[in-house]
Amino acid sequence: MMRDRKDVKTVDNQRIGDFVRELRKEKGLTQKELAEALHITDRAVSKWERGLNAPDIALLEPLSEILEVSVGELIRGERAQEEPERDETKTLLDYSKEEVRRKVGGTRKKYLGLLCGILAVVLVLGGTLLWRSGVFFLLDQKPSPDGQSVVRVYDKKWDFWPLRFTWEDAVQVILEDGDQKAYISYGNSEYEGLWWAPDGRKYVMSFRQDGERRVVLNWLDGHHETNLNAILNMGGEGTEYQFLQWGKDGASMLFYYREEGGGKPREGYFWYHCETGKVSGEMELAPVGA
Repeated sequence: MMRDRKDVKTVDNQRIGDFVRELRKEKGLTQKELAEALHITDRAVSKWERGLNAPDIALLEPLSEILEVSVGELIRGERAQEEPERDETKTLLDYSKEEVRRKVGGTRKKYLGLLCGILAVVLVLGGTLLWRSGVFFLLDQKPSPDGQSVVRVYDKKWDFWPLRFTWEDAVQVILEDGDQKAYISYGNSEYEGLWWAPDGRKYVMSFRQDGERRVVLNWLDGHHETNLNAILNMGGEGTEYQFLQWGKDGASMLFYYREEGGGKPREGYFWYHCETGKVSGEMELAPVGA
């Protein structure tokens, strides 16, 4: 059963320290001389006398012999007229318990501080590695249908020295094709989407740059890029194209277009064959209210 805190006696470090100083001076000893007799530093004696901590339990007996008092008197910080052996033993046990609590508490604080320090270092190093890897800037990750390649899209520019992501805004594409890597940067843009062809050897990417939508076709074989806006150019300047889907043949692409320039807007759909460059199946939508 737990005892009330008011019934638990604690060691009075200041009382012990004052008592040690009083007895030391009675013996005509300096702090250094007392420390040398106990094989400790005079700094430890100074801490006792200032009440910062109490003597180690292993030093109580030699200290009491030097100062010519009992261990119980030393612990209580005062001389006693008569001290039964039972009271002496109880006083020593109480001091021993207090010393154990103090050391355990100090050890816990020490290791807790060490653990916090290690955790802080791990967090800093881990955060640095994650930042360098770009995980904080990842916008999209698209593996190819066959699983042989993967495209990762970031919103920060990659710097080849010292191999890290910078704070410069950009649509940065990193293509991993087997054991090869390709890096493509599109400057300060807004990423919209990426779609692999069924054959897994090319993909379409859409992004906005300077307020205009750009659609590009990237070929893994040969590592080259096609600007689809420039090739399609069905309605001249002011026409916006939006990729919708790949055809089953892996070469045909379905587009939606909208032409804003001159008169009423025109919009519709068409198929574009990326290998032959032919446009087919164009269907213009009737203007609203026509």
